[in-house]
Amino acid sequence: MLAGDVPFGATPIDNGEFLLGTVTVTPVFFESDGSIDPETQNWSETEIEDTLAKIRDSVDWWSDLLATQTSVHSLDFIIDDRYARDPVETGYEPIDNDSNTFKRYVGGWLTDLGYGDAPSIERAVSLFNDSQRQTHQTDWAFTMFVVDSSDDENGFFENGGFIGAFAYPGGLFMVVPSGRPVSTFTHEMGHIFWARDEYPGAGNWTDQRGYYNAQNLNASDNPTPGFVQQDSIMRGGVVTVRAHDNLVSPESTLAMIGWRDSDGDGIFDLVDVPLNLDAIGSLDVHSDVYSIRGSATVDTLANQNSEGTQSDITLARISELQYRLDDGPWQTAITPDATHVEFDLEIEVSSPFNQIAWRAIDTHTGITSEVLQGDMLTPVWSGIGGGFAYVDQNQNGQRDFDEPLIDGTQFTVRRDDGTELFNRSFQAANSPDGVATPVSGLTLTSLGADVDGRVATLASGTDQQAGRVLHYYNTQTDQWTDTWNTANRLQVAFAGSTGRVEIDFTALDTGSYGLESGSYARVEAYDSQGNRIDRITSPLVPAGSSDTLVIEDSLGRIARVVVSGHAETEILISGIQVGQAALVSADDNGAFSVDGLPDGDYSVEIVTPNLIYQFPSEPVVFQISAGTIAPLAIAAQRVDSPRYNRSLPGDVNGDQQITARDALAVINDLARLGNRVLTADETSDFHIDVNNDGRVSAIDALRVINLIEQGIAGEGESFSEISATTPPISAANQTTDPTPSPQPVQPLSTAAIDLVFSPENPQLGSYQDNTLNREDPEMLNCAGQRTSDQSLSKLPSDRPTGADVHWLVKTGANTGFERPLLGFLLQDGEIESGFAVHPSPEQLF
Repeated sequence: MLAGDVPFGATPIDNGEFLLGTVTVTPVFFESDGSIDPETQNWSETEIEDTLAKIRDSVDWWSDLLATQTSVHSLDFIIDDRYARDPVETGYEPIDNDSNTFKRYVGGWLTDLGYGDAPSIERAVSLFNDSQRQTHQTDWAFTMFVVDSSDDENGFFENGGFIGAFAYPGGLFMVVPSGRPVSTFTHEMGHIFWARDEYPGAGNWTDQRGYYNAQNLNASDNPTPGFVQQDSIMRGGVVTVRAHDNLVSPESTLAMIGWRDSDGDGIFDLVDVPLNLDAIGSLDVHSDVYSIRGSATVDTLANQNSEGTQSDITLARISELQYRLDDGPWQTAITPDATHVEFDLEIEVSSPFNQIAWRAIDTHTGITSEVLQGDMLTPVWSGIGGGFAYVDQNQNGQRDFDEPLIDGTQFTVRRDDGTELFNRSFQAANSPDGVATPVSGLTLTSLGADVDGRVATLASGTDQQAGRVLHYYNTQTDQWTDTWNTANRLQVAFAGSTGRVEIDFTALDTGSYGLESGSYARVEAYDSQGNRIDRITSPLVPAGSSDTLVIEDSLGRIARVVVSGHAETEILISGIQVGQAALVSADDNGAFSVDGLPDGDYSVEIVTPNLIYQFPSEPVVFQISAGTIAPLAIAAQRVDSPRYNRSLPGDVNGDQQITARDALAVINDLARLGNRVLTADETSDFHIDVNNDGRVSAIDALRVINLIEQGIAGEGESFSEISATTPPISAANQTTDPTPSPQPVQPLSTAAIDLVFSPENPQLGSYQDNTLNREDPEMLNCAGQRTSDQSLSKLPSDRPTGADVHWLVKTGANTGFERPLLGFLLQDGEIESGFAVHPSPEQLF
């Protein structure tokens, strides 16, 4: 129902809530045809051009006045003159009737446009304006109905209503005789955007209206001692002309149309609302890549208008997400130009820095989000803050530059005594029929003029598919009613405070004309003192669809919420979820957030993502005070993998030597269970984690094979085995013989091994038949006993398993294996011997 570029938070009937941005103006000129009233007026081409020129001057006056108030905001108009250059024919002669007759000729035009079933002229024009707004992609739209008065004796309507121009506020329309001066068109446009009259007999000084519900302080009847009425476009007669000519109007007048700058920064209050940046980011000190993920959203000032829908609206945009190193210039990470954006970014930061800062910005106005700050070792968090886990390699209790964060660590935050956080839930589907009594710390109350406070759970009479939903008792109709709207609202009070509330609702087809296809849900959050913390409204949800509206407070102050339909729409309410049992986070960058918790004492439990990292066995206790905490740095010690053979790395099966059987044991494990991180329930059995990284992967098999080959080349062992009595192979003892080997060893590459265990070839097949290795009785697996003290040369060939490792044919060497080949099996048992030489084999591990 809304174009993509209309103001954030606006509905189809919010056509002109404040005078900023872009506006579509549609002048509609009426031409009498004599079919009902005698024809006394005729538009000429000159009259049409002159009147359009006055309209252009009247709207430009507001743009010029804005420029005297601020250099930040802009105001631009699109005039759609198709109904002016080709006037709409009517049987009435408008200027010869009283002003109330406008409903007839305007109504006829609207009927021809397809709005004949509208309940009122106002609603029909509102929806026409919305279509114009969407057509021209502007923020607002209103209509000018202009009647020809060029040949009228006095240029006014007949008695019986307004004799001159008049307007319907809130982005609707004005009706103006063509002979009125530019200042009149300008004055009526002030009404369109909620300004009130200030001349005697019209506006009263106690009147309030507009986005701030500003008071009409420049009204002529202001009794304040010493009050002197200022020239204003909203006064009458010659004073209006004088204000127009001098381009002036007082602050109180401009506040009603949305122009108020309380802090004097040039940004009007309704836009001067910080953007929301919800993010967590950190630097990988080894790769110099900064990772940040989260979202940025525009925020709104609560609309206090005493008239209209009170939709919370802003023209702000998330133009860019920026970062800055130390005191350097802000640099652009992304340019979404949207009202909401989610991101997961990696930015290469090649130069060292002491501090990094992140922000979202609307480049048009200059408003930004909270600036998130961190350094090379401390992540950034939005809201209260958080903590991080790192490898304390030197065990000094603080993170040093070469100590990485531990990706994938799971953090669970609870109360300091280990109990759950404040968490309550009410689901109508799980509740018995009847009046809902306070349960689990939740108290449900109905609010409104025609309710008695009770709330009940009953089957929905509005939408049978919705099942049981919440009802209020309507004292006017003496029955339970399930449709919640702006007049009848649900209040949910809690026994404690929280930072998160979820409301489950169903949208309906019960809205007023033009809004029947769905609903808007609204939630207001209050603290324990009754202060409103925040208010959010859902986008339009299609009728019959269910959705959840979430309201959050980073300080955890929400003590009650009030729920309703919005903008003349109604909703069904089926569930309330307050708080959460625990904050659980497993971010890839090794950091976690504690946003949304009230002040108090808490603890965080840590689950390691890898058994080679050992965290404190007891939960880490911390305190939130005044809505903040110091960053929690949680150190982990690096320990050996439980499946690593420290005494003889590469001796997988524990027979005190390194042979092809060890590589085969890793291969069999991979064939059965695949590449993986070792878990707490597989800490014993063969030493398959050859490279001691807490994982089982093809690299472990490769490590065994390379150790065997390095042992042959460097130590000259005749049977390709390394015993426990042989010094461990290392970069130091591999080069004891300065004479190059006649055939340099070519260790298998990681790519080659990965190809063997590609998704297309998850298990190795038999070389001679289709029997799986794990079904071969000769397989050397975890249960095999043929790994004692037999010499490899005495064993039957392992050829059927496809696991032999041999020298290349071209060397002419034969080490006792059945066939002189060096390679590794690919799919279907084929041998690949053309692997690339790794440039630095020892660096693989």
